[in-house]
Amino acid sequence: MKSKNKIIVCQDKEVFLYNTKLLRKEWSLEIKHKVGGIARFDNLVLISSYNWWGKVFSRFINFSSGETVLDISENILSLLIYDDKLYFINKDKEIGCYSIIRKTKIFKVTSTGLWSWDGTPPKIALINKNIYAFSKRKAFKINMSNGIQSETQLPKGLDNKSISAMVDEFQININTFSSSSSGDSAFIAGDAGGGDAGGGDAGGGDGGG
Repeated sequence: MKSKNKIIVCQDKEVFLYNTKLLRKEWSLEIKHKVGGIARFDNLVLISSYNWWGKVFSRFINFSSGETVLDISENILSLLIYDDKLYFINKDKEIGCYSIIRKTKIFKVTSTGLWSWDGTPPKIALINKNIYAFSKRKAFKINMSNGIQSETQLPKGLDNKSISAMVDEFQININTFSSSSSGDSAFIAGDAGGGDAGGGDAGGGDGGG
């Protein structure tokens, strides 16, 4: 989703939509805690923040209006948005799902045998309308209703042991988030986006005037 002449900006604890043609803010939000990063997924913007004790908060807002869509206390490492639902893997090694429309948790379960020995976070991806969670160690198909994990192989031609990066069917970079052990960084998602695969819309689309 391209948004000409509009960018998302974070200054200290303020996040706002800036019109680069009219040179003005279209909406502005004050974030309670220190902002660790922002990323855009089509018409949703994820703002990740953390407090002095390292607790991470993930707030999803509407790109156009700035209205809060979903506000959860999750340290997300990998995520995807599909069919108005947020699927994710968090730092606590859980696989979860929230309804964006109803703003409720559908499930959150502990992952089993998914994490690699080297500590590399697993990825979660939508492939042919199925959700997979995988790492160098194993791959699982995730039941989209209850989170039950069934060990499997990725579709033909995909090797979970050697995949280092993936862009899903909606041009969202998989597993672009990272979290430090101290909690000083919520995530880094500089090239995630929901627009053209060649350009990416992280941060709000075209930056030019």
